[in-house]
Amino acid sequence: MNKKTDLEEENSLTKIVDDVSEGINDAGPVFSTEDYAESESNGKQAVRYLLWGLLSVVVNFGTFFILYRVLKANYQVANIVAWFLGVQVGFWVDRVIVFRHKSSTAFKEMLAFYGTRILTFLIESATLWVGISLMSANGAGTKVVGQILAIVGNYILSKFFIFKNRK
Repeated sequence: MNKKTDLEEENSLTKIVDDVSEGINDAGPVFSTEDYAESESNGKQAVRYLLWGLLSVVVNFGTFFILYRVLKANYQVANIVAWFLGVQVGFWVDRVIVFRHKSSTAFKEMLAFYGTRILTFLIESATLWVGISLMSANGAGTKVVGQILAIVGNYILSKFFIFKNRK
């Protein structure tokens, strides 16, 4: 192997690891009294949203898989239960870790969070219906497409409507 090529690949990999580590490490001072949300870049929030959001995606997919594949539940029923559990996990992760939102109105925010998630849930459900019922596509693959659409919509709605820091 060429030593120059190996060094270039190592430097590229090191940069990627450093960028991801920065996003993860930014979640460290979550419970600090300082207000970071004002000065923080959108990119750092987006990285945290994607990395920490994987937790709610795992809950959603895991629940869907268990109910749909293992217990043979109807795909829409499995999706509703998976959605509810994923949204609950997502609310607390987004509020505390991603957007570092501090307020005394957590219940009100949770209602708004669920309201916006209903919209993206309907988009995901329509994607599942079109993919599975109309096109006879694979359930898991269709679920991935629906989740991608939901994740993009959820980030935009959370950032600009639910956890917007008001002065």
